[in-house]
Amino acid sequence: MIKSLIQNKFLEINFILFPIWILPVYFLMKFFILPPELTFLIFLILLGETHFASTFLFYFNKQNRRYIKKNKTSIVFMPIFLCICFFIFGMKHFEHAVLIGAVASGIHVTRQSIGISRLYSTGKNIVFEILIYFLSFLFLFIGFTRFYQKDYLTLLNIFKINKTIIENFNFLLTSNSLLILLVSFLAFLSLFEKTHYKKKLVNLTGVLIYSPYLFVNNVYDAIVIGVGAHWSQYLLLNYKIYFFKEQMDYKKILQIVFIFLYALVMGLLGINYYFDKSILHFLILVPFTFQFFHYYVDAFIWRFSVKEIRENIGYKLFS
Repeated sequence: MIKSLIQNKFLEINFILFPIWILPVYFLMKFFILPPELTFLIFLILLGETHFASTFLFYFNKQNRRYIKKNKTSIVFMPIFLCICFFIFGMKHFEHAVLIGAVASGIHVTRQSIGISRLYSTGKNIVFEILIYFLSFLFLFIGFTRFYQKDYLTLLNIFKINKTIIENFNFLLTSNSLLILLVSFLAFLSLFEKTHYKKKLVNLTGVLIYSPYLFVNNVYDAIVIGVGAHWSQYLLLNYKIYFFKEQMDYKKILQIVFIFLYALVMGLLGINYYFDKSILHFLILVPFTFQFFHYYVDAFIWRFSVKEIRENIGYKLFS
């Protein structure tokens, strides 16, 4: 029997298995309906920051209190300490803090892709998991070289990489036809697993999630249409765990209000205001720090190998 995380097939396909709808909707809004900056802000608030806010649902749920009390050091004190360190470090070395956050995000997003692929399978398929890992970080690396070419050329020169290799790599980056062929071939490989269509679509999403970084010319476009799939998946998973079949009392309403207020505030803080550089960095570091909290804590609150997590969260996914 094919597993289902949610009985509504439309929601399951479009928010978990293969959230391709984000691409046409985003570009339609950007080019024909709203200014580009406003379009990005809307997607960031409605999908991105709400997804970050959803991490706190774990702490709000009374079923998790015993587990939280038992693991205060790892999921309460340690993330607070690390976030304070990250914020202080970011005030001194903003660009480096952003890079650390980007690396943490890449690991976090890829781990979720692997986790969801396991939810739809009966066991680990190490070959396809390695494929997801490899292509996620390959596409991220290529994206970094495209958006920060001066930095990566300096890095290659420091390590005395052969000039021919640099020139060939540059040719690959500027050849859309070669990149399309490469991505198409690798996407085709992700469908080779002998399994049901849902697992194949999850594999495909995991492989392609960072592929927009190869083609678009604006890093914000790449974030929305790529990582937007991750946001979409995370939101529906949390909906299933904390709201599906739950009584909609005032506590649940307060949680929803919290999520949207958090998303609105954090989204607005990330706007490129015309402030002094130090003030701007301060404002941006606030949502970045809470994002860092999200990356760290999620490594603990989705561990289905842990009995309490399996009983309090895991069973709800397929109930």
